[in-house]
Amino acid sequence: MEKTYDVIVIGGGVIGSIIAWRLGQAGADVLLLEKGALGEDGASGAAAGMLGAQFEMEEPGPAYDVAIKSRALYPALADELFEETGISIQLSQRGTLRLAHSEKEVAQLKKRAAWQIALGDRAEWLSSDEVKRREPLLANAYGALDLPDDRNVAAPMVHQALAAAARKRTEVREGTAVYRCDVVDQAVTVTTSAGRFQAKRVVLATGAWTGQIAGLPRVKNEIAPVKGQIFALRPRSAHRLTHTVFASTVYLVPKQDGRIVVGASEEHGAGFNRDVTPEALASLFGALKAVAPDLATASFESAWVGFRPGSADAKPQLGPHPETDRVIYATGHFRNGILLAPITGRWISEYLLGRADVTAFAPFLPR
Repeated sequence: MEKTYDVIVIGGGVIGSIIAWRLGQAGADVLLLEKGALGEDGASGAAAGMLGAQFEMEEPGPAYDVAIKSRALYPALADELFEETGISIQLSQRGTLRLAHSEKEVAQLKKRAAWQIALGDRAEWLSSDEVKRREPLLANAYGALDLPDDRNVAAPMVHQALAAAARKRTEVREGTAVYRCDVVDQAVTVTTSAGRFQAKRVVLATGAWTGQIAGLPRVKNEIAPVKGQIFALRPRSAHRLTHTVFASTVYLVPKQDGRIVVGASEEHGAGFNRDVTPEALASLFGALKAVAPDLATASFESAWVGFRPGSADAKPQLGPHPETDRVIYATGHFRNGILLAPITGRWISEYLLGRADVTAFAPFLPR
C-alpha cells in the first residue's frame, strides 16, 4: 500500500465507469474497483435503457430538472463514446408514448403535459385513434402523451462503452471485492480481496451493494436492492414498435436489433436472489397482452434479473458523506441510473477536481 491514488472509485457500473473516465480524462490518478467483471451484475447491464425524464417524473422539482439536464447530454455523450471506443450506444431517434387506460390517467397525463410544456419541454396529447395510427400493435388506449425527447439507448452498450473508456484512462481491477473503507486523517484505506489500497478520496458507486461496505458511518437514507425481472421478445408480425411504450403496468422498449424489451417487476425485500420466476414473468406477460395483444405470439428470446439501488425517498445520493468529505456517494439512482449517468459523471468529477462545490447536487446530498 505504498501508492496513494487521487481517487478510488468503487463499483464498475455505468455510474462508477463514467466518473472514473471523466476523472481520468482530466489527468487524475484513478483506481476503479469492480467485484466482478464490468457489467456482470447490478442494474447497468440489465436495464432497459429508457431515457424517461418526462414520463418517469410525476411533478416538477429538482428530480425532474436533473433528469432533463442529463437526458440533454446524451447525444454528445454518444458521439464522444463512439470516438473514444468505437462502440455505438444505439441512441434511438423516436420518443415515448405514455399510455392512459382510464379517465383518471387521462386527467393526470394532461396535467403533466401542461406543466412540462410550461417549462419548455415537448409534450403532446394524442387521441386513441392517433395512438393506434402511430403504433398499430397497441390495443385501444384512452390516449397517450407523446414525449418525443424521451428516447432510449442500449444499456449494455452504454456500459460496455463506458467500461472501455474507463480502461483507457484509469487503472481497473476486476474481480476485486471491497470489504471496508477506513478514513484516517486526509486519506482513505480500502480493504479488498486483493489487498489494501489508499486514496485521497473514495467514490461509492456501489449501487444496490452500498450497504455492504463496512467501516463507514451510517446514513439515514440507506440503499437496498430492489430486484427487477425483465425479458426480450422478437415480434413475428410485420408490424414493429417505433416508440418506447410506457403504461402503468408494463413498458415496451424497441431496440435497433429488432427485439422488444419488456419490463419490469419491482421486488422489494428479495435481496440479491437472481432467480427468474414464473410468477413475475406471468404478471408481465399478462400486462403485455393487455397493452399489445399481437405480441403474445412473439418469439421469446431471454429473461434476466437486475438489482436497482433503492432508497426510502427514491432519490439518488450524490456528494460527500455528511461526516467526511473523503467519501463521496454516487448511488441510489433506482431505475434511472442510465438516464442520470451523464449528469452524475459531470457533477461528481467536477466536485472532485475542485471545479465545483456541492450547490448543483444539494437536493441529493446523503444525510
